Amino acid sequence: MTTNISEAINGVLKGTRRLPITAIVSATFTRSKNAFREREVVAMNLQQRNQAWPDDVFKRIASNNKLGTRHSVDLYNHSRQTASVTVHVPGTSSRTFRVSLLERACDCGQWRLSGIPCSHALAVIRQYVLDITLYVPECYSTIEYALTYTSGFFAPLADVEYWDEPNFQLRHNPGRRIRRRGRDVTTRIHNEMDWAQTRARQQYQAQDGAGTSGQGSRRRR
Repeated sequence: MTTNISEAINGVLKGTRRLPITAIVSATFTRSKNAFREREVVAMNLQQRNQAWPDDVFKRIASNNKLGTRHSVDLYNHSRQTASVTVHVPGTSSRTFRVSLLERACDCGQWRLSGIPCSHALAVIRQYVLDITLYVPECYSTIEYALTYTSGFFAPLADVEYWDEPNFQLRHNPGRRIRRRGRDVTTRIHNEMDWAQTRARQQYQAQDGAGTSGQGSRRRR
């Protein structure tokens, strides 16, 4: 999750890292405002079409639903909404998955992982003649998507001439300008990307050291 958030922020700040701080703030504000505005328009169009979910979710459900038409469903208990689904794969043996609509669970695990019904669950929902929207989390709905980009708003910034005079004075710390020997100690929380880079650097150093020692032994001979 931390890595995904960092990548999202980097996507907004891409190309502005070497600019002055005022330019970075201005670019961040403008790009964020444009992103929210574009998604707000998309949400309004979805609501006008009475589409239950955004396009990405809608296409995924439609794809799973189409795949589910090829499955064989054996219903067990209507009140508990249980069934077994058999998937026939050409050239191989068939596979069977248990589905429980009340528990929002399937043996394949995809439903619980993403929250979106898998093809096996959709096949059971269709056999029981139930409403698909009842089995998709509300967070995927068009209403929630619209609220994400319409509940808050960006207001236009006034010109510098109309800004209030600050009641404080910025002072720099001269001690921060003295660069100490060695590498600066970072306080950032490291994640799996840093660990991978550290391992790669250590492997490279180990290989380089082995090659150097081998050359030295050949020279001594």
